[in-house]
Amino acid sequence: MKRLLLGALLLAAAPGRAQYNLGVATGNWGAMNTMYLNPANIAECREKKVLNLMSFSMGVDNNVGPLNVAKGLVVAVGDGKSNNMFTYTNNSKVSMHAPMVDITGPGVLIKVDPKHTIAFSTRLRGINQFSGFDQTLFHTFNDPKFRTTENILATPRDFTYTVHLWSEIGFTYGGVFFDNGVHKIKAGGTVRYLGGIAYVGLEGHAMDVNFTAGKDTFYAGNVDLRYSSNILNTRSSAGDNISQNFFSLLYKGKFGHGIGADLGLVYEYKPTQEVLEKNIPQEDRNKNGKPKKKVAKEVGYRARFSLALCDIGTVHYNKSKNASEYFTGSGYVTGPGILDKVKNLDDIRQYTTKRGFKADIRQEAAALYMPMRLVVGGDYHVQKHYYVNTTFFINLANRDRLGNSFYNQFSVTPRYEHKKVTIGLPLTYNTLSHRFKAGVGLMAGGFFIGSDDMLGFALKSEYGVSFYTGLNVPIYK
Repeated sequence: MKRLLLGALLLAAAPGRAQYNLGVATGNWGAMNTMYLNPANIAECREKKVLNLMSFSMGVDNNVGPLNVAKGLVVAVGDGKSNNMFTYTNNSKVSMHAPMVDITGPGVLIKVDPKHTIAFSTRLRGINQFSGFDQTLFHTFNDPKFRTTENILATPRDFTYTVHLWSEIGFTYGGVFFDNGVHKIKAGGTVRYLGGIAYVGLEGHAMDVNFTAGKDTFYAGNVDLRYSSNILNTRSSAGDNISQNFFSLLYKGKFGHGIGADLGLVYEYKPTQEVLEKNIPQEDRNKNGKPKKKVAKEVGYRARFSLALCDIGTVHYNKSKNASEYFTGSGYVTGPGILDKVKNLDDIRQYTTKRGFKADIRQEAAALYMPMRLVVGGDYHVQKHYYVNTTFFINLANRDRLGNSFYNQFSVTPRYEHKKVTIGLPLTYNTLSHRFKAGVGLMAGGFFIGSDDMLGFALKSEYGVSFYTGLNVPIYK
């Protein structure tokens, strides 16, 4: 599992994980952020034009245990000594994003007319993900000095590991398709070209593992594994070449290809003046029933509901640039032995067959699936510049196959927004770490900065941490 090859790539790109930037992306200013939650959000946007310069986010999330922030982000893409990264708990199954990367590059948004908006975007994404690993097995492979303190029998089933780095070039359209002054419906979509740069994947269908106390060697029986990569061939590793030509690969060389898409709908409700006046309490009316004060005209919507299907698509790596190795049987192995000695598929085969396993190398195509999810949102305009947003993210990706996935989460984000400044305070429950998270986002003009998960910077009990920032140039007239 030579994850360090791509670990270096993720570190070169940005030391962190993608996030939703909820402190700024749920508002009505900053359309280049909101379109990643729902492409229909750019319809009737406040900006006339936007030039996106760059943004990136960083962080780690897991279910293993509290994160050592001082060392965690380095270990995630560094020496692999996971005992320096986490404080292990008694969770028997290990799942994590460590790290994830999301960088937006040059892009532009244009409001064609009051009802219709288009946008062009570029993006680099990387996800390093473990799903359903046995904790002892994970610890053995990620920490060369780890030894169990007792004899353990583990029987992991259907566990996966995928680290994937890819680029995106997208076109987004959003428009208003119905508006009678009270009810409004918007629709939008994004189509993306997906350029696969590099990946390493492991699909574990079955394994019975016997760990002996104090020993770094363990016995693995009934093994059924598939190891795949486009950067490890039968005799060499392409990792160094990719590292040296990272930025040229972003715009030129692609080893995988695919088409991705987002689809979205938005409904907005705006009460009429008659409805507003009917809701005035009796004590605020004069003797003839008229309001004592002039009722302010409603600005924008009172309530908004949105639905989006995001990250539809697959990156395909063709047969000529991809290889897989299938492992079956039983034998003795060590975590340090694999991590220190394996550099290509021939080395893996030699190492495993000498220890009793059967290894079959095949030159074959691979498909890596995008982290498809459903995004359900609601936004309520409390008064003047104050709003409350709720967003529910529902995973639709299959974690038993090559590719990446996000985890279900529910967020509530109260915010203050104005043309000059937006401040949001996202509060989130996430089903990966099963923890509550708190963050803050600030946007002033085209500059934004924040975190969806900031408690880890101050508290040692938190399982994750994140940070994002970016800059664009909005034009309002």
